[in-house]
Amino acid sequence: MGAEISTEANKTLVADFFQHLSEGNADGALALLDDSASWHAMGREGGLPMSGVMDKQGIGELIATVSNAFPEKLKLTPTGWTAEGDRVAVEMESYGEMDNRRIYNNAYHFLIIVSGRKIQALREYLDTQHVKQIFIDP
Repeated sequence: MGAEISTEANKTLVADFFQHLSEGNADGALALLDDSASWHAMGREGGLPMSGVMDKQGIGELIATVSNAFPEKLKLTPTGWTAEGDRVAVEMESYGEMDNRRIYNNAYHFLIIVSGRKIQALREYLDTQHVKQIFIDP
């Protein structure tokens, strides 16, 4: 019974984190992270500016960047959940229109590790080619 409660609480924590991120609420999102939290965006380091590992400060900067890039907010929609204990996996889709009218619509898989009611680590798998086409290519 305790594992189920923990699993559900962890899913709620992760859902709250992504809701804050979608709203551009960096303070709300960062409050749910452990001070030593890290976010590993998959991709070869140097291939895309966001590939690699970010610390908590870098995560705050990412949230600010995302918020500034999407005047109408970036909508993040979970499409599937798998959770067990301290591990929460969520499939997600994003949708947002940028100032330059480009549409960012990516698919993700996140693996999130939770401990002590805080997010410890995020691992993000996404379509890096789509990121390049929308944010880097002319």
